Amino acid sequence: MLETLLFDGWKSLVRIVIMAILIYGYLILIMRLSGKRTMLQYNMFDVIISVAYGSTIATILVTDKISFADGAVVLGMLTLIQLFIAVMEMKSKKFGAIINPTPTFLYVNGEYCEEVMDKERVLKSEIRNAVRQQGIGSMEKIEVIVLEGNGKLSIITKSEAGAKDTLIDVHH
Repeated sequence: MLETLLFDGWKSLVRIVIMAILIYGYLILIMRLSGKRTMLQYNMFDVIISVAYGSTIATILVTDKISFADGAVVLGMLTLIQLFIAVMEMKSKKFGAIINPTPTFLYVNGEYCEEVMDKERVLKSEIRNAVRQQGIGSMEKIEVIVLEGNGKLSIITKSEAGAKDTLIDVHH
C-alpha cells in the first residue's frame, strides 16, 4: 500500500492528463454555446452551478470508471439546467424572485436598517469596511447602501444619488 501512495503508475497519470485536456476543451465549448449571460453575473444559482462544475470535473479527472462521454453528459446537463433557469427568470418575474433574492436597503438617510441587517446577518462593521474600500471617509456622505441579490454591497453617495431611479426595485 505505501508503495502506491506516492506513485501508482503512469496509466492513471496519462488518463488524468488526457481527460483534463478533453474536459477543459469541452467546458470552453459549452460555455461559448451557452452565451455571455452565463458569465454576466454571479447569483446564488450560479454559485451552485460553479460548485457542481468543479466537483464534476474533479470526479471525472480522478475516477477511472467515468468516461469522457459520461462526464460530458453531466456537464452538458448542468449547463442546460442553468440555461433553463435563465430563460425562466426572463419569462417569469415570480420565478426570477425565487432564484434571485430582492435587493434590500441596509442604510438609508443616515440610518442603518437594523431589522434588515439582522435578517441578512450583516454587521455595521462590514458596511463601514465596504464604505472605506470605496475610499469614502464618512458615513455622512452616503445616501444609501443596498445589499444586492448576489450578496454585494452597492454604495451610493449623496453626490451621486441623482433621481434615484436605480433604486425602484430595492425592497424597503
